[in-house]
Amino acid sequence: MGRGPALTSAGEPAGAPGDGRALPVDRDPQRIAAMFGGIAPRYDLMNRLMTGGRDGHWRSIAAQEAAPAAGGRVLDACCGTGDLSFTLVEQCPGCEVVGLDFTAAMLDRAREKAAARQRRGFLAPTFVRGDLLELPFADGEFAAVTVGWGVRNVRDIPRAFAEMNRVTRPGGRVVCLESTKAADGAGSSFQRLWMGHVVPLLGRLVTGDAAAYAYLPASVEAFPRVDGLAAIMAAAGLTRVRYRRFGFGTVAVHVGEVPSSWAAGEER
Repeated sequence: MGRGPALTSAGEPAGAPGDGRALPVDRDPQRIAAMFGGIAPRYDLMNRLMTGGRDGHWRSIAAQEAAPAAGGRVLDACCGTGDLSFTLVEQCPGCEVVGLDFTAAMLDRAREKAAARQRRGFLAPTFVRGDLLELPFADGEFAAVTVGWGVRNVRDIPRAFAEMNRVTRPGGRVVCLESTKAADGAGSSFQRLWMGHVVPLLGRLVTGDAAAYAYLPASVEAFPRVDGLAAIMAAAGLTRVRYRRFGFGTVAVHVGEVPSSWAAGEER
């Protein structure tokens, strides 16, 4: 038997409001792929502009939290253009890093960056196309799994974490780096101004696609809050789930562990 709780089909309405399914944002896979494919050439630049250059620091924290042993195999799901995958390679010498995404244009950009890195004599991840909701890997195949700014875009968030749990070996970690709704106060006011007005304007000027960057604040608003996401991870079978906030509370790194008491092949 495969490891993990029973799963519903991707996008199937289920559960209570805020459980990560059937949220009021259009997450049709074809639309999401087309949207990210269109912004792929300027995606990295927009990430720097949107975060004031802090996105690299937060990726570094996520990679540190993954804590794979040297020589381990690590999956970076929804890898986009590969920045978190490259960070994992840099922070875990000898690790085999696999980046997975379902948007071809994003993977093309990631592979271009990998080839340039290899020409300079550095190691690089391997990039494959696939769906986070149907990971093409065996149970317990990875020492750790990360997802950076990707799980917010899938149609069934609980299933996504169940899949990441499934392919992580006992004792390994699942790490999620994601934008989140800031708590009421100065952080929330900043988020409304920056994400609601400045980011769509930047998106229009830099990428020519204001709609893609209007989607961002809408998807953050629809995404489970930090405690809700921690609960989803726990329900997927992860233990010792914890999180840290950054960027005035607008970004969070969640970490969960696969219990080491489960033997390989044992149903969870």
